[in-house]
Amino acid sequence: MKTFGGLVFMALSCGLVLGAAPALAGEKGIVSCSTPDCGYHANLTIGGAMKSPSVTGYCRSAKQFVRVKLKSWDEYREVVPASPDCPGPLLPIYDGGQVGAIPCPRCGNLTLHYKKTLMFD
Repeated sequence: MKTFGGLVFMALSCGLVLGAAPALAGEKGIVSCSTPDCGYHANLTIGGAMKSPSVTGYCRSAKQFVRVKLKSWDEYREVVPASPDCPGPLLPIYDGGQVGAIPCPRCGNLTLHYKKTLMFD
């Protein structure tokens, strides 16, 4: 009887794993600065949808976050191309945790925080 219970448990576990949704491709969140009296906050989309590959980056020269559409997901981890919104190279952002290493566009302090609000495909 122990063997039968183990087989049932294994079958259910495999069914849950195989039936789970695939990993999501992008996320949205809010970037805010914790420096008193700065008040900087912005909506930020990281990545793109399955059929809309994009990479998000920070433009140092324009002091803004920029999202660049890609031709395919194969380009996602390559050098981020310049865009009309940013004449210089972009600092790519692949994860919300990377935002803390970027100076605040308004006050220049390293006090940015990212809060994820939505994941999408």
